[in-house]
Amino acid sequence: MKIVSKLYILIGILIVAAAFNLFLLYQDEKSGIFGQGSDQQTIIQILLAVDIATFFLVPVVIRQSLSPLGEINKALSRVKEGKYGEKIKYDSKDEIGELVNSFNIMSNTIKEKEEQAKKTDIAKDEFLAMITHELKTPLVPIQGYSDILLSEHLGKLTPEQKQRLSIIKSSSEALLRIISDLLDVQKLEVGQLRMKKEEADIKESIEKSVNALEPQAEKSEIKLETNAKHVVIYHDSERIKQVLTNLIKNAMIAVEPKKGKIEVNMKDEPTGVKISVKDNGIGIPHDKQKDLFKKFYQVDTTLTRERGGSGLGLAICKGIVDNHGGEISVESEEGKGTKFTFNIPKLPAVAT
Repeated sequence: MKIVSKLYILIGILIVAAAFNLFLLYQDEKSGIFGQGSDQQTIIQILLAVDIATFFLVPVVIRQSLSPLGEINKALSRVKEGKYGEKIKYDSKDEIGELVNSFNIMSNTIKEKEEQAKKTDIAKDEFLAMITHELKTPLVPIQGYSDILLSEHLGKLTPEQKQRLSIIKSSSEALLRIISDLLDVQKLEVGQLRMKKEEADIKESIEKSVNALEPQAEKSEIKLETNAKHVVIYHDSERIKQVLTNLIKNAMIAVEPKKGKIEVNMKDEPTGVKISVKDNGIGIPHDKQKDLFKKFYQVDTTLTRERGGSGLGLAICKGIVDNHGGEISVESEEGKGTKFTFNIPKLPAVAT
């Protein structure tokens, strides 16, 4: 029976019984038609008992009929958290039963669609990782032969030939960087990016990154400095250097030549090491900062494309820092510069 029908019947009985009782009581009070202890008076008492019982029965029926709504509400909260496929048990064929059945169908459909989407994403990521690896392979001999030709081991070159070969070499290097970034980010997606973590001095990792980019900074007359200290910590030095290199290169793009200043600061804390890369460049608009660590996101597309940017560097940085159990964040103000900060816990952490 439908819930509404149940309620209508109970409320109808309650109203009719109450009205009839009131009528009889009014007549008895008015003309004394019922004697003391008569059958009619017993009937009135029974009807009053029915009234009272019906009065208490209505809330019970309502509560029992609507109780599954609480379960549906909890299940919807779990769906909101990403837990699909859960079913609610309710056998009645009333309106609530129809609602429960619709929810169960919806939950099951969402679960199936999510599983299909996951399989598609995994296949896509594995295919993309394979393609990027295959694209990377032929670039290595291109770079190698460009170096051999530029060294003039195979014969003298004219200035124009050297210029053309230099363009080939720089273009292949830019393409190799983009492919390497794409390969790394896809490995992060499928959990295949290798990490070789060990106890090592974080100062060496920081200084190697800074020293590698020092010639480029000097060429652009950009001041690059660090205050790294000796702290032995559990980390993958090559991957942390990759993070620092990405952040420093981004800073070198953002600052103005001859006026630029980049500071790589390190702070030893009780729970870990905090490293920041701060510049006095153009800054990042506040509304752009929340998307910085997403794949392929670029604040200034024209500038990054001119310099060979892929929009993957910060996504890779976040993946590497997450794998170390740390966090990375950004603080920036337009016209005043940007500061990227990440931390590495001192105790080995489970990768996120």
